[in-house]
This record gives sequence, structure tokens and C-alpha cells, in this order.
Amino acid sequence: MSRLRTPAHRIAHAACVAGALLAIAVGVSAEPPWRWQLPRGMPAPRVPADNPMSARKVELGRRLFYDVRLSVTGAYSCASCHQQAHAFSDGRAQAIGATGALHPRSAMGLANVAYNERFGWEDPDTASLEAQAAIPMLNVAPIELGVAGNEARILAALQRDRRYAREMPRAFPDAARGFDLAHVRKAIAAFERTLISGNSPYDRAVYGDESGALSPLARRGLRLFTSPELACSECHGGPTLGGADA
Repeated sequence: MSRLRTPAHRIAHAACVAGALLAIAVGVSAEPPWRWQLPRGMPAPRVPADNPMSARKVELGRRLFYDVRLSVTGAYSCASCHQQAHAFSDGRAQAIGATGALHPRSAMGLANVAYNERFGWEDPDTASLEAQAAIPMLNVAPIELGVAGNEARILAALQRDRRYAREMPRAFPDAARGFDLAHVRKAIAAFERTLISGNSPYDRAVYGDESGALSPLARRGLRLFTSPELACSECHGGPTLGGADA
């Protein structure tokens, strides 16, 4: 038996078709909600309302994170100082910027950085990964990526990339007429939120119920760490031991 088509049905159907055609025309399609793939015991990170997570945004941020065009020399990227093999740091006591400048501090590791409440060594008011991403781009003393003063040239090089021209509007619909460094920073921040690690012997012992994950000496250390006498865990709590509310 055929379905009865009322005027309301026809209007709704036409609206759906029009919406689908519009999405195809601009290269943007609906994307399912982001789902975290989290180790046991790790909560979902907080995400700013103006930069919701999406698979397209994370993949875009990953490409930008490794793109050497995002530097004054065209030979340096975020990943130059934040290497996966070193917990997304670089293993150095002092980081080296794109121009060879030696930094007074090491590059901060990014593993589990999504759970931080503050970001960066110098400015405790930097409270989001999006804001933090501007620091290595624009710092001039010392230079990190060296984007400051070269914004137009660097952004033009990224905008000429066909992949970015196609993928940026898909990740950020408001970038359909062109993207800027704010979109770049938001994409990188979304990628950095996925750098979650939770499979250490401690994690397995506490969240995985593996009695043999920690050695007897490490188990004794854990008891001391959480004991009222030493009270280490009062400052170093949460899933990353970075803070009581981390």
C-alpha cells in the first residue's frame, strides 16, 4: 500500500532534499557526534563550546601539527619540538626554535595535555589549548615557529594547498570563504586533545585491576604516595596525577 503524502509531508521532503543538495554543493556533510576512545579511568576532556570536537577537525589538526610550512623557515613544525617518541616533547633540557634559538626551558610534553587547567610556562592565565597555540606561533623572544610578522605569507601558503582548501570548510563551515590562523589554532587544539595516554603500569594497576602491573617496591611507593603522612596525592590527584581536580 502506498504511503499517503500530505502537503506537510511534501514540504518536509522537499526541505530534506534541498538541505542534502546544499551540503553536496558546498562540500559539507553532516558528521556524527565525536566519540572519545578513552583508556579505562580517563574521563572525557573538557572542550570549549566554540570549538566542538569532530573527526574532520582532528584530522585537519593532525596535518597542521606536522606541517613545516607553519614556520618562518618552512622547515619546522609543532612536531619538531613535540615528538611522539618523547611523550610529545623533544627529550631536550632546552628546546630549539625554528631559527636555532635556544630556549630557556624544555618543550612541554603534550601527552594528556587535554586535562590541564593552565598551559605554558610563563603565563598562568593561558587557560585553553586554542590560546596556547598562539604562543609558539607568535613568540619573538625567543622565536619558536616565527609566524609573527610572516602571517600573510605563511597563511597564503596554507591556503594554496588544495587539501586544506577542501578540508577546512568541512571542519569549520564558517571558513567557506577562506580560513585564518584562528581556524588553524582551533584545529591543532582539537588534535592535541586526542593525545591521551592511559596504559602505564600505574593505570593498569589502578583502573585495570591487574595486581601484577606494579612491582612490590612500586606498590609500596603508591601506598606512601597516598598516605596521610606524606599526602603527596593531595596535590597530585586525578587521572594524570597533575592536580586534585585534573
